Amino acid sequence: MSVRNEIDQINKKEDVVGVLTLYLNTDASNPDLNNGEWKIHLKNEIKEMKHYADNDANDAEKKSLKKLLKKVEDRVGELQMDLQKGLMITASADEELWEEKILQVPVTTTLHWEKTPATKQLQAIVQKYPKVAVIVLQKTDVRFVETELGAIREEITYSWDFESENWLDYNNDSPPGSRGSGQDHFERRFNENKHRWYKNIAPRLGKQIKDRGLEGAYLIGSSELVQGLETHMDKAHLKGVVNKNIGMMPNHEIVNEIYEDLI
Repeated sequence: MSVRNEIDQINKKEDVVGVLTLYLNTDASNPDLNNGEWKIHLKNEIKEMKHYADNDANDAEKKSLKKLLKKVEDRVGELQMDLQKGLMITASADEELWEEKILQVPVTTTLHWEKTPATKQLQAIVQKYPKVAVIVLQKTDVRFVETELGAIREEITYSWDFESENWLDYNNDSPPGSRGSGQDHFERRFNENKHRWYKNIAPRLGKQIKDRGLEGAYLIGSSELVQGLETHMDKAHLKGVVNKNIGMMPNHEIVNEIYEDLI
């Protein structure tokens, strides 16, 4: 299920006592947070909410709110070693709703107590970092990486097989067999056939985008390779290109490059 669909499900919840929603920025790459300052921000948000519970809430609301604050604070402590750039937790007083998401993108630290889940910030970051493909080009290797909110959901690696004259797909970056030719011969064959090879794979990539319900794709690779594939891709599928030869980097770092350059 996509995060958009999950939000739709969360938004159906309503609690007459209240729903507590936490957004916590834990991005260690932020100079203001790289020494664990997010813990102080969390304590300040909880302190302010407890003040509301003690001074403005009715008895039922006060009891439920303080109970949820304790549960949320304890859960953040349990997740501490797994946190990435952000965290979202939403929980209802009647205990029918408990939803948590460790996020690969930063959020603004806030704490909400309302009758329904406060999903506006989550909706905004889904709009900014939607469910898309990052297509990484390395001559005869094409990596299709599905990502949403900075998280890697799935990957397919296609490699051109010289013997069968076809693209073969490999899961989990499994390497193809030997090319069976020297580097000079390989370079010559690539330069002679790249137009035909990329024309061959473009429809398969387009089908993956459509079948997975993605909002589009970003191409990343050297300018020569990106232009070679871009020519054959459906323009409606393309969200942007990055001309960087960084295909040997881990997927999450490549996705970060896309975010930094284009978003």
